[in-house]
Parts: sequence; C-alpha cells; structure tokens
Amino acid sequence: MKLTMRKIRLGNTKEEISVIGQGSYGIFQNQSQKTYDQWIEVFNKGIELGLTHIDTAELYGSGKSEEIVGKAIKGYEREDLFITTKMLPKRTTKKEMQRAIDKSLQRLGLDYVDLYLIHWLEADSSIEKIIQTFEEFVDQGKTRFIGVSNFSKKEFKKAQNAAKKYEIVTNQIEINIKKQGPIHNDLKFYKNENVLLTAYTPLAKGNYSHLNLELKEALNTLASKHNATKEQIALAWLINHENVITIPRTSNLKHLKKNAKANEIKLSKKELENLYLK
Repeated sequence: MKLTMRKIRLGNTKEEISVIGQGSYGIFQNQSQKTYDQWIEVFNKGIELGLTHIDTAELYGSGKSEEIVGKAIKGYEREDLFITTKMLPKRTTKKEMQRAIDKSLQRLGLDYVDLYLIHWLEADSSIEKIIQTFEEFVDQGKTRFIGVSNFSKKEFKKAQNAAKKYEIVTNQIEINIKKQGPIHNDLKFYKNENVLLTAYTPLAKGNYSHLNLELKEALNTLASKHNATKEQIALAWLINHENVITIPRTSNLKHLKKNAKANEIKLSKKELENLYLK
C-alpha cells in the first residue's frame, strides 16, 4: 500500500506538514505491554504511510503517551518526522514551564520537538508569560515552532499580540462533521492570518447517529460515490478545506490504513457544501 501523503505549508514557515497525522490520546499508565506494542506498531505503519506528524501531550497518560511515541520513533531520521507536544496550563512560572518541556523531551527521547503548544487556557493563565517563555524555548533549540490549542479567536489574537519574535503557527481545536463551527466561523480568519487549524477528534469518534437526516444521507451518498467509508469521507471533508490538517487517533492497523486512504479522496466545493450543517 504505497501512498503519497499530501503536505501543506505550516503558516509562513518553509516547513511542510502532512494533512493527516496521528493522534496519541488513549495511551495510559498501567496498560498491558501488548497494548503499548500495538500503538508502536501503528505509529510505525503510519510513518511508513506518510502520516509523519505525531501529536502527543504531557497530559496523555501522565506522560506515558510521550514515552510510547518516543519508543515508536526511535530509528527514524529525525528530519523525516514532525513531533508536536503540549504543555498543561497549570505550569504558570517560567521554571515550571522549563521543567515541563524538558520532561517532555526526556520522555520522547528527543533534543527538540517540532511544535510546542499550550494545551488550553485557565482563567488565571497569563498568555503573555506563556508566549514569551515559548519564544525562549525556540531560542534554546527545544522547539522549532510554537502554537496554541483550544483557544477562542479572541484568545488567539491575544497570543498573536504577545508573540514578539516568532509566529503562532496553529490553533489545535476540535473540528469534525458534527462540530463544524470552526469551519464556518473561524477558517476565513485563520486563512487570512496564514495560520493552520489542526483538527482533533476529526472523526467525531465514529458516531454519526445523531446527525440530521439530510446530513446522514449526504454522507452515505458521498461514501457510495467515492467507494469509501463514512469515516473516510468525514476525514476527507476536513482536509479538502484549505488550511486544515487532522490528527485522527487509532491503535488499530486497519483503521489507520483507512484513515491514510482518505488522503486520496478529492471532494468538490459542492460536495463539501453538501456536508455542511443546515
């Protein structure tokens, strides 16, 4: 199964990133070795299929996810991979933030990550301090790029204003066929700013039973037309929007291969619109 995974430019940088990556939420402490080996096998196959962007976070499994990702990527050329991880917002001092990225790098077995995100904001979070510290991480060579996750447009603008040396290259938020708000309300803004939207939970956990009848029919029609599954159409729907990349998660090889095949599905503007919530 040889695929050519499409890549798009990461903001105003020279970096290109795969439109379909791999999420890693679901790796927890105290799971069986068989489970961990299964995840590693999937990550390895994903890299082979061109899903070279792997997303993790210190939150996931209290660091276990980073550890397993680190084991999976050993032996690969570092420049062939794009690794993202995220910091918890409870890290409020520079010292705590420094310790957080150092611990993440240690678990991943890396000298640097490609992208470092703040996972979300708390009420007492200082966007200015976070972004300033993240820019220092770039200067220290601990991350190449910086971004945010779960930010509203208003919060994102504050982060942009706080960035003095480096650009915020992405906002990682939940977007899928059931949660379309960011596509309709935010995508134009992020395109104008040349900032990628990274869609997590892009398959809506595979649960399409609560879609309205019109959307269900449109999804089934397109799946039949393109000889694809509903999940593949849902994923293709996202990546056929300009400026959107995805990080579906799975520990199942069969599902991984289907996710990768969604890269080959080209949807017309009319087909995209047929899947819009009315």
